[in-house]
Amino acid sequence: MKHQLLHISERLRASFWVIPAIMMAAAILFAQGCLAFDQNRDLDQLPGMGWLTLRDPDSARALLAAIASSTITVAGTVFSITTVALTLASNQFGPRLVRNFIRDRGTQISLGIFLSTFVYALLAMRGIDTSVPGNRHTLTISFALLLTLACIAYLIYFIHNVAQSIQIDNITFQINSEFRSALDSIYPREHCVDPRCRREDLRRIHLGDDVLGVRAQKEGYVQRIDRQKLIEWASEHQCCIWLDIHPGTFLYHWGSIARIYNPPRHMDTRAIADVILSAISLGPQPTAEQDVIFSVRQLAQIAVRALSPGINDPFTAYTCIDRLIDGMGIVLQRPELPNCFSDDDKVLRLVATELDFADVLAAALDEIREYGRDSGVVMRHLLSALNKLAEICTREADRTAMLTLIERLEEDCTMGIQNGFDTTTVQKQLNAMRNTLNSRPTLK
Repeated sequence: MKHQLLHISERLRASFWVIPAIMMAAAILFAQGCLAFDQNRDLDQLPGMGWLTLRDPDSARALLAAIASSTITVAGTVFSITTVALTLASNQFGPRLVRNFIRDRGTQISLGIFLSTFVYALLAMRGIDTSVPGNRHTLTISFALLLTLACIAYLIYFIHNVAQSIQIDNITFQINSEFRSALDSIYPREHCVDPRCRREDLRRIHLGDDVLGVRAQKEGYVQRIDRQKLIEWASEHQCCIWLDIHPGTFLYHWGSIARIYNPPRHMDTRAIADVILSAISLGPQPTAEQDVIFSVRQLAQIAVRALSPGINDPFTAYTCIDRLIDGMGIVLQRPELPNCFSDDDKVLRLVATELDFADVLAAALDEIREYGRDSGVVMRHLLSALNKLAEICTREADRTAMLTLIERLEEDCTMGIQNGFDTTTVQKQLNAMRNTLNSRPTLK
């Protein structure tokens, strides 16, 4: 249930309409509440409140009409500026980053304050009765003026926020913050002490020949997997589930999702498949909820676009490389993720497909290496960052991944870089990285 609520929260946060809708609903309640208060209480009798008095209903309606017309006009302007910012971000940095702008709380609240002020002014204007002279409208009009002042403040903030949000340093910082949050939630800081969770070499696990394959019924990206639900179901039916997918996988409608070893014979094959599919959330795009590669690919996409001939901005590529290397350093220093999960009786119930450091390294640098192979300055910066990463590479599997990357980088530099100085410098950096990796004590 907790994972489902987190998934719903993630989807709502990525929706542009949720916060404006909540604020407009609150404006409706405040409008009705202020009108009811003015009909039953006289705010003018409170000390120091006489200057708020406005008993002329025509003047009150005219003021509310001016507030409503001006705020809806500004709301249209805000929407237009947001659309321009989204278009600029999509063209400059890639369509994947549109999600980050939509998720921005400042933009959502700015649009919500204008729309809620418009809704409040309309309902308050409708509730003022001009046929009865002497009606009190003090609280209603005062709250409308307060909302108007808030609109002015948020208009200034919105312009500032948009100007800040399209700067590449702020964009990469926000993506890196999301990247680090995903790393903190996915990769534990300490080794797992729960005996029910462990990491094993999957090549050594043999569960028998009685197996049932489960295939997808629709396509989409795997956004979330409820492992606890799968473990509980497998324990209840005395079987073991071997997942063939991980968060971030694009699942074809005929693709294999899982294999059930010793499946329950009293259940229909379709019923078993429905249970497995109910624990897997699919969507039209990947999310950072359980997929650490999602933020990695965002940063890599910005770097690749910066290295394109049309933009040719190596400094943006430097920023993305630094952020990526910093994140991969966290992966290197954290314990490896468990891939075997048992029940309370210590019986293996779930085998998960987890990404290792080699997968993260490939997702982060393959495209950058491909598009930056002709640029000596980019390759020098990349190798300088990788040399620092090699200093904390101690596990044997991680060191093998780094040595494989060195071989590919050496081949790319030989083919792409023609300048003699760059060639010599790159070769020195490659040799230094090899020496660093080979001199480090190896951990299993």
